[in-house]
Amino acid sequence: MTTDIVLAGLLPGWSMRGRRRPLALALLAVGVALPVVFVLSIIATGRNWVALTLDTTFLGWIVAVGLLAWSARLVAVVECWWDAGRPRRLAPFEAITAGLVAVALGLGLFGVVEVGRARAAIAPAFVVSDGVLFDADEPTPTGAGAVTPTTPPTISSSPASTTTIPVLGAPGVVRDVPALATTTTTLPPLPTRPDSGVSAEALADVTNVLLIGADSGPGRSGLRTDAMMLFSLHAPSGRASLISIPRNLERMLLPPGSALEARYPYGYRGMANAIYIEVTSRRTLRDQYRVDGVRPGVVALAQAVGYSLDVTIHDYVLVDMQGFLELIDALGGVTVRLTRSVPMPGNVPGAPTQYPDRIGPGVVEMDGTTALGYVRSRKDDNDYRRAGRQRDLLAALATQVSWSDVATSFGDVAAAVGGTLSTSLTPDELADTLSVIGGETAIVESVGLVPPLVRVTRPDFQEMAEIVGAVRLALVTGQPSGY
Repeated sequence: MTTDIVLAGLLPGWSMRGRRRPLALALLAVGVALPVVFVLSIIATGRNWVALTLDTTFLGWIVAVGLLAWSARLVAVVECWWDAGRPRRLAPFEAITAGLVAVALGLGLFGVVEVGRARAAIAPAFVVSDGVLFDADEPTPTGAGAVTPTTPPTISSSPASTTTIPVLGAPGVVRDVPALATTTTTLPPLPTRPDSGVSAEALADVTNVLLIGADSGPGRSGLRTDAMMLFSLHAPSGRASLISIPRNLERMLLPPGSALEARYPYGYRGMANAIYIEVTSRRTLRDQYRVDGVRPGVVALAQAVGYSLDVTIHDYVLVDMQGFLELIDALGGVTVRLTRSVPMPGNVPGAPTQYPDRIGPGVVEMDGTTALGYVRSRKDDNDYRRAGRQRDLLAALATQVSWSDVATSFGDVAAAVGGTLSTSLTPDELADTLSVIGGETAIVESVGLVPPLVRVTRPDFQEMAEIVGAVRLALVTGQPSGY
């Protein structure tokens, strides 16, 4: 019976092939052949392991195949016990063997349940969206955010009047006074749409993804998009670029006919990082910018960035920096090489660990709390250097995450991803994006729309659009943009 129990756990149905052939074949098919075929089919696809662990469909198949394989082994073990005469007591060695098989079955069931939980946690991170977030070829919204286009108001007037108005003067004297003439006042024309100067045909193979780092940690009101980057990829060549958009960029232009443009026809009154929170906090704006499963604030921000820079925004990735802390901790930390000492900001309330006043230079092992402080710091420099640190941390994490890191704490990683990430990319597209960002040669253009290259308080969006257009064209031609 000992041998039969072991075989039931390893090859369910094998030990009963002589006495219950149909059942044996069924158990072998479900418990052995199905998992093997499933694994081989996954290997044959050649998919990135990061994409697989984020793919809810794949995780669903793991749960289904795992449950079937587990059930086949359970049936095989019970059949062995039944065929042995249903003994109430087992010999010591048989009892030990049965106990080990029971533990293995328990661990297998626990693993399947954990994968199911991880699948449920990851599912909200991926949003199915039809079409692009902003189409530079059709800048006027027709869906989310669309309202009646704004036209500059005019105060109408009539020619100077020649009529008179009787006015009482000295006692008993009435004299006629000419009526006051009215004047005409027309408000300044609306801002012109920026033009990159690059044709859509030349950039047909370039995909643009808006990367958003949002901060909603303790002690902060709302979710502020303090980190914004435009990631562009030329698929045929694999060349990519990263363009940093400063959080304090002012007067962002808004597409004609959009809900925000109706409020701010001459440009957004505030910094770029306030657009998301304004749309999110106002119910009327939330309703007007609602589309598919994409957050309304993301739609509004993508439209503002796309229109201001004359660039089509195909997809987005939103990362909650507070949740990023939990993700880095779940992965066991991240290592970053610093070329200079970085002063650390005050720690967030309730942080799980404390960090020193300064870190670096040199190689620094960071937990989630330290990494969050590192990307938030701007004590000795400014927002623009901070954007560079955010880019460096993202690249370091993308290169250092391994299969073993994810496998050993899959549940925590999945929970952190579900609470941290929101994207319209598919798991495969997200994995490819992370791979490119973490690579050493794919990013051929890295530009910051920051001083002294551009102004952020009184920005020239035509100039910015030309820069962004030149950078994306460089991906197609392979010739440096010069920026």
